[in-house]
Amino acid sequence: MVAVLVALLPSKLKILVLKMMGHEIGKNVYIGMSILNIKKITLKDDVRIKNFNYLKNLSHLTMMEKSAIDGSFNWFTASKTHDYGQEGFGCITIGERTRILSRHYLDLQEQIIIGKKCLIAGSSSSFYTHTIIADPDYRETNKPIIIGDYCYIASHCILLPGAGIGSFTLVGAGSVITKNFLDKNYVLVAGNPANVKKSYPKDAKFFTNNVKPREVKLEKSEASLNQK
Repeated sequence: MVAVLVALLPSKLKILVLKMMGHEIGKNVYIGMSILNIKKITLKDDVRIKNFNYLKNLSHLTMMEKSAIDGSFNWFTASKTHDYGQEGFGCITIGERTRILSRHYLDLQEQIIIGKKCLIAGSSSSFYTHTIIADPDYRETNKPIIIGDYCYIASHCILLPGAGIGSFTLVGAGSVITKNFLDKNYVLVAGNPANVKKSYPKDAKFFTNNVKPREVKLEKSEASLNQK
């Protein structure tokens, strides 16, 4: 109920209340009409959280400088019924200048770490850190998801527990990431299940320091590649 009431406050007043509650809020931060049910909030300078996002039962939200939840109807959630005391329960770190757009779902039974200058683009991608192993023992497992720096994840992707995306990686629309690609850089990853489809030169425009995520343009054939 407190989180709902705070959500209705104007951004400046909301930030004042959150600081009084012990949260760390930097300069020039904007928080729209979003529900933040979080034990510890760390927002560095110039962070944006837009309207109508839902962050529920989280342990720690960390957003680095100029990062943004830059769309609406994103769900960041963890279930207390599956809290087994692991260190990463309900934790997410969003790197410097990284942007998350609209209608994405992030399951935070384990931690999710997203590096700097990434773009979670389009809509409807899902990040799952919790699953049930279909074997006679009916085991549950929680594994973190890690995304490197300068990554672009297109619409409708699914990242499963333990998934890893190396720095300087493009992920094609509709891809299902079932394994760890942290050792792969400057590549296109796509498909179901996803594999490396293409390599890029290190001087490719997307990966240069002077390109902001909002300026990224991909060829349709590469951004939607999910077969072959």
